Amino acid sequence: MSKKILISAENIKQIYGEQTVLDFERFYLYEGEKVGLVGMNGAGKTTLLRILAGQIEPSSGSVKLDCIPFYFEQFGSGNSYFDTDYTEAGKMGVSDQMWQEKVSGGEDTRIRLAELFSSQRAVAFLDEPTSNLDSAGVELLKKRLIEIESMVLISHDRSLLNEVCDRIVEVSFGELHFYNGNYDDYLEQKEQQRKTEYAEYESYQAEKQRLTNVYRQKKAKAKSIEKKPKNISASEAKAIALCGNRKPEDKARNMEKSAENVLKRIEHMEVKQKPKEEPVARPDFRLTNPPRNPIVIRGEHLTFGYDDKLIFDDADFMIRNGSKVALVGENGAGKTTLIELIDKGELVYVVPGAKIGYARQNMSQIDMEKTVLENVRDVSIQSESIARIILARLLLTERDIRKKAKELSGGERMKLSFAMLFVSDVNLLILDEPTNYLDIPSIEALEKLLVEYEGTLLFVSHDKTFVDHVATEKLLIKDGKIKKSE
Repeated sequence: MSKKILISAENIKQIYGEQTVLDFERFYLYEGEKVGLVGMNGAGKTTLLRILAGQIEPSSGSVKLDCIPFYFEQFGSGNSYFDTDYTEAGKMGVSDQMWQEKVSGGEDTRIRLAELFSSQRAVAFLDEPTSNLDSAGVELLKKRLIEIESMVLISHDRSLLNEVCDRIVEVSFGELHFYNGNYDDYLEQKEQQRKTEYAEYESYQAEKQRLTNVYRQKKAKAKSIEKKPKNISASEAKAIALCGNRKPEDKARNMEKSAENVLKRIEHMEVKQKPKEEPVARPDFRLTNPPRNPIVIRGEHLTFGYDDKLIFDDADFMIRNGSKVALVGENGAGKTTLIELIDKGELVYVVPGAKIGYARQNMSQIDMEKTVLENVRDVSIQSESIARIILARLLLTERDIRKKAKELSGGERMKLSFAMLFVSDVNLLILDEPTNYLDIPSIEALEKLLVEYEGTLLFVSHDKTFVDHVATEKLLIKDGKIKKSE
């Protein structure tokens, strides 16, 4: 029995000014499907979601909805929460907050999600529902989303896409590419696609080289036929030709024609482009003069708080040289407080040779009036070629690096701040929610650089997949204590 089509979108074009954001033939959502939308920032994911949900009319094409959708926006609009069921709010852990005049970003997200679960709509459209949620909130959301039968989801949280989605749609240069399975399945299919493209490229290059060699041989043979043999007169050459069936000039002409046919085959071959490969060079870490101490950060009997709130109560911890440590814990546990104490050198011991690079959310280290490349040059101790490779590995193009920093998006500025750290003289990185503002390709690019990083890394992130890929150990902050976590 075929499944019911809830949404069909055909021959869709969405144009803003002179820019075509979307241009695709069709998209169908079947009953029971859970689709994840992925792609670079600015690729058109939110625009597509709004078109499918009936929030906006496309420039051309048709959309049919055989359902009543619920649309969850990434950023709330001061919702009064009237439609939120009290029981659902309780399940999301925010029943008491519903009546407060002011709520935090995470509480607002939970209340708006409770409104989604309160509704009886057939399809959920969700744009970054993990925004402002801590790890516990994300885990709770995963369990609740599994209960929803049909949805279209935009998320930079790969663990959410893995646990919830059964189909991935990639938005790239306005077109849609479809992959069955979850996010890991999508990556596997993309890698297989890349291998196939590389094999096709190598086969194309080998055949082109073979035909080129044949062409050259035939041209050379035609030229040799045209020449009369050495040490004989013209009349003798003519007599030899008359004894044969064909004149030399005829043989040469046919050989030339054969060569031209080979050349036409080369010209009509389907061109296969070489798949793009990531540059692999990385900074020379020795230039940072890293400390050799086995322990680079130590906290003993750490007690600290604000006003009447005690955040750390006689807490002990240490961070080994070269380790990559994720600070984990619920919102308000003290993760950001701890990294700020370490950065300032207050109440926590940091070895003298450690040079801290702190990627702040406000990105105050960037000079907005300078270009991307100028900002990097100002702090770099690496060669310019290495600096350019780091920028490229963070998916900043040649065009991007000539822009002034003030012209960059939030995600591009974040990548610039990381590039500045990687090429500077720091040897101890501190990152607070580094995946904020980044799309999934940029998160994965940052992951690779951090995994290769030879210094010590301390970071806070609610992105479970990012933590699992980068961290060599975790420190859990809970009830005023700092303990190793599995």
